[in-house]
Amino acid sequence: MNGYPSGFTLLLRLAFLAVILSGILLVPNALDMRLGWSVPWSLSSGARTWFVSSHAASYYLCLLLVGALWTVHMRAGWLRRENIISGMALISALALLALSGLLLYYAGEDNVVNAAVLAHIGVGLLLPTILMAHIFGARRAKARAVRPTMS
Repeated sequence: MNGYPSGFTLLLRLAFLAVILSGILLVPNALDMRLGWSVPWSLSSGARTWFVSSHAASYYLCLLLVGALWTVHMRAGWLRRENIISGMALISALALLALSGLLLYYAGEDNVVNAAVLAHIGVGLLLPTILMAHIFGARRAKARAVRPTMS
């Protein structure tokens, strides 16, 4: 990505990887603790606390970095009309994850918490696919932009 420090893309990808992997490891605990579903495996109490903390911290880092993307990357892509559908899907997924994550912590009603758990897990499991679609769409757009024209 042009206009960002050299390690920005690596940090962004590592933050997304951390939030996705920690989230996947937390799914069995969420199904067991929040929905009461019987699962064959879940994290111990100490490991769960560590992974919940790392999941939240890495997500806040993702939100910070995505906010930094707004200034150049998103605005430029919007003006060029490139990768808009996958970009909007990615931003929508991140917004839904942020909202459902807050509801997991602060909602008092069981039915709201249950809906938030299902939404958070569902969108979270889709996030890698949406992210890869956006990355591959950007690569296709870049390849089209640099393709020489025949005269």
